[in-house]
Parts: sequence; structure tokens; C-alpha cells
Amino acid sequence: MFALLGGVALSGALLGAQTRVDAGPQAWSISSLPDYGGEPSMVSDSKGVLYVATPSGGGLSYRSNDKGKTWHKTEGQADTLSGDNCLGRDQSDAIYLCNLAGSVSTLPLQADAFKTTDQGHTWTHGAGFAPMCGTSCSVFGVDRDWIDAAILPPATTTDQAEVVLMYHDFYGPSQIWVNISTDGGKTFGQPQDVLAAPAVTQGAVAGTVVAQGYTMCNTVPAGVGIVRPGLPHAGRIYVGWIASDPAQNATGCNITMLQSFHTVWASWSDDNGASWTPQQAIDLGVGHDASTPFVGFTLDNQGNPYFGLAAQDPSGNPAACAAESTAGLVQGDKSCQYNMYVIWSKDGGATWNDGTGTVPGSAGTPYEASPPDEAGTHFFPAIAAGDPGQVDVSYLYAPQTLPTDPLGKADPGGCAGPGPGNGNPPTYPPACEWNLEASQSLDLTAAPGSEHWSHSAVTTTPMHVGDICNLGIFCVDPNSDRSLLDFIQESIDPSTGCAHIAYPDNNIVNKMRVANQTSGCMPLASLKSASPAVTPTAAASTPAANPTVAPAATVSTPNTTASGSSGARAGMAALASLVAVAVLAPRRRRRRSREG
Repeated sequence: MFALLGGVALSGALLGAQTRVDAGPQAWSISSLPDYGGEPSMVSDSKGVLYVATPSGGGLSYRSNDKGKTWHKTEGQADTLSGDNCLGRDQSDAIYLCNLAGSVSTLPLQADAFKTTDQGHTWTHGAGFAPMCGTSCSVFGVDRDWIDAAILPPATTTDQAEVVLMYHDFYGPSQIWVNISTDGGKTFGQPQDVLAAPAVTQGAVAGTVVAQGYTMCNTVPAGVGIVRPGLPHAGRIYVGWIASDPAQNATGCNITMLQSFHTVWASWSDDNGASWTPQQAIDLGVGHDASTPFVGFTLDNQGNPYFGLAAQDPSGNPAACAAESTAGLVQGDKSCQYNMYVIWSKDGGATWNDGTGTVPGSAGTPYEASPPDEAGTHFFPAIAAGDPGQVDVSYLYAPQTLPTDPLGKADPGGCAGPGPGNGNPPTYPPACEWNLEASQSLDLTAAPGSEHWSHSAVTTTPMHVGDICNLGIFCVDPNSDRSLLDFIQESIDPSTGCAHIAYPDNNIVNKMRVANQTSGCMPLASLKSASPAVTPTAAASTPAANPTVAPAATVSTPNTTASGSSGARAGMAALASLVAVAVLAPRRRRRRSREG
């Protein structure tokens, strides 16, 4: 049984003879950045210098040189306009920033890549293959870009690094694309489609046969990663995304966006993007929607890929949950709530978790990262990994269960409180109170359901109260709230093994904040021979603005609630019945080209 979050850690006597497999009690301190911003991206360099970027305010970036204790705007600003952005780094600690809808391109909705080699004092722009169309230079436009970089042999300097800009198109068929640089981000090649022939060899692994059919018209990019030199699959480029399925694509094809984004995908290239091998990572089942609106994606320090995702409980019936939501009976029904899950691959992306999913090699059972006995809603997944099988997962948690529709989509305004005064149905729950939580596992090498997790309440005063809308530019319901934008992000300091989580807080201080882990950090193999051991620097706080958070209850327990194969849960008959009842107003889950 899990300890209550925020309480006193259970003693060894209460836990019985169970073997402890965690890193000890977790503790966190909170620091504030100078400004407020939604969906903060985050990265740590090799020495623990931390960076945060947000599209709010025109693509601002921030740096901490003291393990998150204090934050300052970087001396230079990559761009003055922004719709989306992201961060990455190479082995030299050069930092890369991707930016959507900036000031560089004269074409609408293009992505740009920027680079700094002096900790943000100056930034240089990566030129596209044609002038005046940004780094991406895509005729179909760009949405939700991500970036990564690596110095790969025979290259030895950051000026020769490979840089990959990844995104999906906005105006076209919603394919996954990359632009690749081999000169450290100075120039980039033409957009390359990672799903279409001839780049994709159909049948290379079982998942390639169905990849295009499942993802055509409906994709949400998750991230990109490049495996570092000296590791298995060195130089491999991974991209990840979520999608719907062939039957549902016919009902909307990126127009209504009513679809349940229940399939998770990865594709990889071992020849600098010339060819790609896509594979399904998991099918959560129709109505178990993972588009909240993004899933987290990362590589561990040995190059293994991971996804962190939020979705409705596998045991739930989406149509029944929708009926309960309408009737006001969904509160306390754990089968209808969003939980936090993890899937990963130990063999280069061919097999995920147990590999028992409907598509050979895909996961049949995810790891459940959120506490199984914690009722409520778990949203906005962020994931970071250390050694193989070691993961930190962070997310926003509200004790209220978010109302959903028959396809597992969150009801717009569902967390804004009951009506009728605000226009909501009177059966909706009280306004949701969101806190930041974190989960850590050091043994995902065990089979799903046999792993252990430690959980902590990082904040105890809500950082947001009310609705969290995940419909992008279609957050038009009067009770919809997109002030957080669309995600939070986490990074592990490789010099300490400690996690740092960037998130917006518009309830307490109206600023971006970073939660800095001060104990219970990952015992990375690279740190075991260090003498003396590296001790994380606790983030200082000032009264009210930067309150520190006391150590939360942290207990290592086995996860015994893992479910069986999701493929068996989601037959096409169920799909037909769900589509039949989904008589909802057309919606379109698309991001705005400019934050605002």
C-alpha cells in the first residue's frame, strides 16, 4: 500500500520485509524565474548548468549556474517572436533552441533552429535550404517542433555536430518530418518525411506495415533524440509521436480532431535520415486518449528510448465514463481517470516493454507511474531517464476526476467548476486544484507490474486552479483555460543525478518555477566512482515567493496493478459503437501558430 502524499514516510516495520529499491526519500526546493510563461522547455548541460525556454513573451530563455538556486534571462535572445520552442544540447554543452513562427521567415508557420556556444550570450540561426523560409522551409507549414544534436565520429567539434529539427506539418497530411544539419546547425537540408516510401522500407519490422495507415492525417509529435557515440546504435536518430488509427482517420483526418490518439509510435534512422524504420510502441485501446495534448519522450544515457504518457485507466469503458461524466457520477471511479504510464525499449525500438501488444514488438502492458490508489486526474507528463531502467516522471495532479467524452477526450471546461452560473453542467466537479507530483523508478528492467516506484508531492499549494484545456487553438469554450499552454518538462543533472522540473505557476506567484530535487536523486553509475560524492545545491528561497517544500512521503512499493494487453480491450466493434455515440461538435486539436 502506498503512503499518503504529503504525510510521514512509512517505516520499515510497516513495509514488512520488502527490499528497498529506491534512492531514499525525495525532497524538493522551489525557485522562481523572473517571468511567467507557459509550456517551459528545459535542459541541463553536462556540468549541471540549467536552461529554460518559453514561447511566452517572444521566445525568452533563462539560465541557472547554481543548480537551479537562482535564474536570470540569458544575455541574448534567439528571437523576439515565438509560437512553440524547445531545447537540446550536444556533448560540448552547446545549447540548441527550436522556435516556431518567429521573425526570421517570410513564410507562415516555419520552424527555426538557433545555437549558443556561450551560455546564451549570443545565438546564431540555422539557415534552411532556401532563403527567407526559415530553417524548416516546409511548403506544408510546421507545428510542434523539437530538436536534438550530437557530435558523431569522425566529427570532433560542435561545428561538425549533427542537428535534427523534427515536427509535423500543419497544412498537409500531418506527416512527421525532419531537417538535418551536419555542420553544427549552420545550414539544414530539405524536409524529409520519416513515414513515406522510399525512405521507409515496408516490412523491415512488423510495425512498419501499419505505421502509415495509423498515423496518416493525425499525429502529435513527441520528441527527437540522437544516440551518442560509443553506445549501442550510436548515431541512431529516434523520433516519436502519437496517432489515431485507420478507421478513425476516415472520420476526421485532422479536421474535427475528434479522434482518440491511442497509439504511440517511434521511428529510427541509422544513416543520417536517408531511411527510416517505424514501429508501434503501444496501442492503449480506442477511447484511451493520450493527447493531453503531448506525451513525453527521452533517451537514457545509453540511448534507449522512453515515452511518458497520460491516458485513461486501461480498465475503463470510455462510453460508460462519458455517461458517468454527464450524470455527475464519475468522481471516485478510478477506471475513468487519467493515470501516468511509461513504456521503453531495450533493443533499439524494435520491442517495447513486454512486446506482447497486437502489433508484434509493441507493448501489451505499460508501467504505471502514478500511485495506483490515488484518485483524480494526472496530466501533462514529463519524463527524464538516467541509466537503463531508471526514470523520473513528473506530472500535474488534481484530486478531481476530469469529465470526458465517449472517445476519451477531456470535456472543454470540465475542470472549471459546476454550473449553471458559468455555463457548465451542474454535474461537473468543483474547480480542479492542480499540484506538481513526481515519481521515480530504478528498476524498469523488471516486467511491468513487478517494478517499484517512489512518489512525492512536490508542491502542496496548488500551482493552478481550474480548467486545463488541451485543444490548442480550439480552446474556445468560455470555461476553457490554456494559460499553462501545453506541457511541463524535466531534466536530470548528470553531475548529480538530481531532477529539475520546469512548470508554470499562475496561482501563487504568477511566474515560471523550477522544482529542484535535493535528495533521493538517481544513483547514476557514472557517479559511483566519484570522490567525494557530488552533493546537489538546494535552491534558496525567499518568503512567499520561493517557498521550499518539505520532504514528501516517499515509499518504495511494488506496482501490482498493471493491466493486461490493451489490444484485447479494443476491438473494432467497440470502435464502431464509440463513433456512433460521438455526436459532438467538430473540434480540431491544433496548436496556435503564435502563443497568446
